[in-house]
Amino acid sequence: MNKLIRSVCAGAAIALGGTVFLSCQDKVAGACLFSLGLISVLVFGFDLFTGKACNEEFLKKPGTLAFIWLGNFIGAALFGLMVSARPASYEAAAALCGAKLDKPFYVIIIDGIICEICIAVAVTGYKKAEGFGKYLIVVFGVMVFILCGSEHVVADMFYFAAGRFDRILEVMIFLLWTTLGNTAGGIIWWLAMKVCTREKA
Repeated sequence: MNKLIRSVCAGAAIALGGTVFLSCQDKVAGACLFSLGLISVLVFGFDLFTGKACNEEFLKKPGTLAFIWLGNFIGAALFGLMVSARPASYEAAAALCGAKLDKPFYVIIIDGIICEICIAVAVTGYKKAEGFGKYLIVVFGVMVFILCGSEHVVADMFYFAAGRFDRILEVMIFLLWTTLGNTAGGIIWWLAMKVCTREKA
């Protein structure tokens, strides 16, 4: 039950970041403020799919990762449905999601990989850095993945719910490709860190 609650809270935290992003006309400011979501996840110890998908322990436990994904979906989707009652947020989310669904599947996967590498840099950097640097690397990691237009599966769960998209099959296929891209990015990061650690030794 605790893991489910932590997963739902992580989805809601990312959705909070997505809400402020939808509310900002300035993309740079919105990307910066979005980082509150990931900072909340790291500070409070919530379970976020993209935060775990670059971790060897969780990559070896696909069932646990799937459970976290489901909890994230519940938190992000419920928050998104709540936010959809705000006309400005609904319109911004609907426009954003329409553009997302126009992407070819291979672009979605590539964007998922890019996003996950940014998240891995942020999460790993938060654990290794000290002082203000812990938060600075999270902010930059989030800003880079957003300004690159890459795909974060939990953020996308929120956007589709906030935009009240009823093209359910298309949305689920999109989330599947994004999940695949995020997971591939996590594996790439894990392998790269393993090689770097071995060379240091």
